[in-house]
Amino acid sequence: MFDGPMDAPAPALPTAKHRVPRAFVDMARRVACHRDLQRWALLYRILFRLTHGEGHLLNIAVDPDIHLLVRMEKAVRRDVHKMRAFVRFRTVTAEDGEAWYVAWFEPEHYIVEANAPFFTDRFASMRWSILTPDRCAHWDGAVLHFTAGLTRAEAPDADAVEPLWRQYYANIFNPARVKTHAMQKEMPKRYWKNLPEAELIPDLIRQAPGRVETMLARSHAQQTPGDSK
Repeated sequence: MFDGPMDAPAPALPTAKHRVPRAFVDMARRVACHRDLQRWALLYRILFRLTHGEGHLLNIAVDPDIHLLVRMEKAVRRDVHKMRAFVRFRTVTAEDGEAWYVAWFEPEHYIVEANAPFFTDRFASMRWSILTPDRCAHWDGAVLHFTAGLTRAEAPDADAVEPLWRQYYANIFNPARVKTHAMQKEMPKRYWKNLPEAELIPDLIRQAPGRVETMLARSHAQQTPGDSK
């Protein structure tokens, strides 16, 4: 109960005393998705430093905290990119008899909720679910919602679309530009088990030298003028 004089002035509302760079807010939003538990202590420590005399801290790339912040952010960005590149939907039949598209993905970080709007924009006309061990995203064509994570066994195994993925990948595979290390960096092996086209990669790599020789021979034959009589 209030026990002061009735005519006492109202206490002043708190005012904002600190401002942080927008860049930190954006980076913090991404780093919050990182799986490393030390992310929270790191973000708090940097926030404290930014608001207590180190306003230009983000510009000091060699600072240990900033170095770790940038490294974590890059890891999350990369994981977001990999999810967008390697999600493969499989068709199942929903209770209403219509198609529902389901994908299984294993992210390195907690990116499902942050990344889901990309898929609602790109696949707005589809009804789909993206299942992961941490969190699952579902789009019914109008509303996006999330549920708890699932196991790989609860995701569908295959459907009729997978041969199309394999055929498409085999057709766009360029044997003259095969760089195995670069390819594995862009498409790490940890993702292969969930990509229908990945099972083609070993054979395509083995066949690459012979296919290149065939391409060169065909090109040479086309460029060499025939004998005129």
